[in-house]
Amino acid sequence: MTETQSPSPKVYGPGNLKVVPHDPEKERRQRIILIMAFLVSVAVSYWLGGRISDTEAARLNNENIRLEKSNKTLITEREKFAQRVAILERTGQVDKESIKNIRGLIRELEGEKADLSKDLAFFKSVLAPENTAQGVRLHGLELLPGDAENRFLVRLVVSQVARDNPFLKGTMSVEVDGLSGGKKKTLSLLELAGMDKSQALGFRYFQAFPEKDDYMQLEIPSGFTPQRIRVAIKVRRGAVKNIIKTYSWNQELASSLSRE
Repeated sequence: MTETQSPSPKVYGPGNLKVVPHDPEKERRQRIILIMAFLVSVAVSYWLGGRISDTEAARLNNENIRLEKSNKTLITEREKFAQRVAILERTGQVDKESIKNIRGLIRELEGEKADLSKDLAFFKSVLAPENTAQGVRLHGLELLPGDAENRFLVRLVVSQVARDNPFLKGTMSVEVDGLSGGKKKTLSLLELAGMDKSQALGFRYFQAFPEKDDYMQLEIPSGFTPQRIRVAIKVRRGAVKNIIKTYSWNQELASSLSRE
């Protein structure tokens, strides 16, 4: 029977060692290259951030100019209609129904002018933050009746006022306090509108809910009487001011109806 011999252990001696030359100058050059690469990447990031900010500011400025032109046009049209009504009433060349229709057009123009003035004030506050308090804010809340007794339309606009307009990140929740069966109850307005209870915020100048010039549609449960709307905004990055604002349901509804 043949005995199996175990392999001999490896022996490391001076012949197995490898001498690695130490080059301080080469290491210094490598460190300089890494530092320069880091500085270049920081400079490029800062430049790109500035370009993005300038582009958004230019877009807002163009929108502001467009609204100012539209506002001037509406003022001119309103004055023309008013002069026409005055002339027709003096000459008796038109009946009362026609005058009523023209006055209706004037009221519509006045409503459009009021909306434009509100939008102009908003854009000016964004483009000229030195005139207003710094921080995040709820720029607007609109509450309108829907197509049924317990249905409503809501629109919210969140903005920030800052000199350098950092990109803001955070969350927003909107709750409705009221009574149900004589007891206090709180509902999520966003959930009633078919959205998540907490909405992510991410903007440099402002963010609207919904995003387009439209309204969120919500339905209040039967037996629930809404009393207050409470908006809570928590900021993780950007403007440093968190806010909680409370609105009277009936007052906001009446205020929105008076603007219509």
